Amino acid sequence: MYNTAMKKILMILIVMALALTASACNDASMEQVQQTAVAAPSPTIAVATQAPTIVPTSVPTTVPTLIPTTTPAPTPTYIFVGQVMCSANEYVNIREHASTDSEIVGALPSGESADVIEFLDGWVHISYGRTVGYVSSDYTIRLCIPDVPVPMGEWAMILVNPTNLLPEGFVVELADFEGGQVDSRILEVATAMFADAKKAGVDLMLVDAFRSEATQSAQFEAKVQQYIDKGYSRADAQIKAATITARPNTSEHQTGLVLDIVTPTYTKRNSGFADTEAFKWLDENAHNYGFTLRYKEDKQDITKVIFESWHWRFVGVEAADAMKVSGECLEEYLGILD
Repeated sequence: MYNTAMKKILMILIVMALALTASACNDASMEQVQQTAVAAPSPTIAVATQAPTIVPTSVPTTVPTLIPTTTPAPTPTYIFVGQVMCSANEYVNIREHASTDSEIVGALPSGESADVIEFLDGWVHISYGRTVGYVSSDYTIRLCIPDVPVPMGEWAMILVNPTNLLPEGFVVELADFEGGQVDSRILEVATAMFADAKKAGVDLMLVDAFRSEATQSAQFEAKVQQYIDKGYSRADAQIKAATITARPNTSEHQTGLVLDIVTPTYTKRNSGFADTEAFKWLDENAHNYGFTLRYKEDKQDITKVIFESWHWRFVGVEAADAMKVSGECLEEYLGILD
C-alpha cells in the first residue's frame, strides 16, 4: 500500500516536473522572440522630400535705346516715252537741269542708249543706269523698236558701187510694195516703217525701188544722152551720168534693198527733199528699221555719187545704228575703200 502511494506521489511529482519544464521552455522562447523582435532593425521607410520652393528673382530688363532713323525719300517712278543713243564721238554730259550752266551729274558714252522721260526743245530728259538728268539733243539719236522683226544677214551688207559690181547671175526674190518691188525679206519692215511714219503724221511715198539690169541700162543711157545733148563727149557724158544714175550692175537698185522716197507734196528727187518733214522723220527714225541714208552729202568723194536725200538702203539695224552714230557711209563701215 505504501508502494502504491509512493508510486502515485512519484507520478504526481514527475508530471509536475514535466509541466514546470514545459512552462520554463515556453517562457524562454517568448523572451527570445521578444529579444529578436527588439533587436531587428527598423525597416527604412522612404519619405518624399519636398522640393525647395524657388522664388523667382527679378532680372533687370535692359530697355533698348531707340535710334531715330531717316526714312529715305521714295524713288521717283518715271514713264518712259522712248530711247535715245549717244551719237557723240566719246560721250555726252548728263546735266542736272536742261542748261549748259547746270551741274554735270554723269555721262552717256558714245553708242550707249538711255531711257527717255521727256523730249524737250534742244534737250532730252533721260534715265541712264542710276543717273537721271538732261543731255543735249544734238548728240543723241532717237531709238524705237518696230512692231515687226527686222531681218539681218550678210545678204543685207552687200556692197554695190562702181568698183564692186553685182555678182554674175545675181537674182533676188521680189515682193510688191507701194507700187514697186523690193527684196521679199524686207517687205514687212518696210511696210512697218511707212505705217509708223503715217502714225507720226508723215506721209512717205515710194517713187522707185528694184530695177532690173535692163531697166538700169535704159536709165543710164538716157542720162548719158542728156549730157551729150548739153555738148559733152560720150566719154565725159558717161562719167557725169554715173554720178547720178549708176551703170548697169553697179546700182544698188538691182539688189531690191533700196527705197527712193519722197512725199505726195514733194515729189522731186533733188536736194530740196532734205528740207521736208519726211526727210527729217527718216533721218531720225529710218535706222530703227535697218535703213541708212546711203549717199551722204559729205561722202561724195568716197561713194562717187551725189548727195541723195531720197535714197535709203537697207543694211540691218546693227549696221544702220552704227553708221547713224559714226556718220560713216557703207564703204567706210565695211572698210572697203577704193
